[in-house]
Amino acid sequence: MRNIILCCLLLIVFGCKEKRENPITDTSSTQIQVLVVTYELQEMTLEAHAQLGSDVVSNFAPGKINGLIGKTFIGNLEKGVFGGVYYFSDQVSVKAYLDSELWKGIVAHPNLVNFTTETYSVASISETSNGVADKRKMANEEAANAANQLLVVNYELQEMSLEAHAQLGSDVVSNFAPGKINGLIGKTFIGNLEKGVFGGVYYFTDQVSVEAYLDSELWSGIVAHPNLVNFKTETYMIAPISIISNGVPTL
Repeated sequence: MRNIILCCLLLIVFGCKEKRENPITDTSSTQIQVLVVTYELQEMTLEAHAQLGSDVVSNFAPGKINGLIGKTFIGNLEKGVFGGVYYFSDQVSVKAYLDSELWKGIVAHPNLVNFTTETYSVASISETSNGVADKRKMANEEAANAANQLLVVNYELQEMSLEAHAQLGSDVVSNFAPGKINGLIGKTFIGNLEKGVFGGVYYFTDQVSVEAYLDSELWSGIVAHPNLVNFKTETYMIAPISIISNGVPTL
C-alpha cells in the first residue's frame, strides 16, 4: 500500500526525443503551453488593482489573442502576489504574446513590479485528469461548482530518467481523474525540459479542498518520493473576471 501511495504522484509525462510512442507526442493536445505569470504591487491599492483587471480583461476574451485558449487571473493576498495562468495552443503563440505590445504595456506599468514568467508544455495524460484547457467545460457565469482556487506545484528529478518519469506518470494519472479527489476539477500535468522542472496546475472548487489535498496521504507520498525533489507549492484565489477570459473550469 505504501508503494502505491508513493507512486501516486503529481507527475508530468515527458519522454525522450526519439521516434517512439510516448505521452508527449501521442496526441495533438501536447502542443498546448502553460504560461504562469506573477508580479507584486507597488504603491497601488487592492481596489485600484481590481479596477485595472476589470478594465483590461476584455483584451483576453476568446478570439482577442492568437492562440490564447484562456487566462485565469490569480492572486494571493497574504503574500501580495498576483498574476495569471495562460493556456496557449502552441509555443509560437506564447512567444508572439510575450513580444506583443500588450505584454510590453503590462510589464511597463509602474505599479506592477517583480514579474516572473514560466512556460511549460502540457502532457497528453492531462486529458485523463481533465487538465487539457481546450477540452474542459468552462464556466460562463459564477457557479458553486466552478473553480475558486488554483494550486501550482513544481519539482525537479533526482536520479530519475525522463523515461522512468514518463512511465510513472502514465501509471498514476488515473488517481487524478474527475471524482477521485474531493473538490478537484482538473489537473494539468506540466513540464519544462530545458529547465528540468515538472509539476502540475490544479483547479479546486474551494480552499478547504486544497488544504485537505495538501494534508492527505496521497500528497505526503508525493513529497516523500526519493526521486522528486525541491518541491514548491503556491496557492492562489481565482478572480471572478476570469470567466470573461475563459479561465474558470467547472465540473
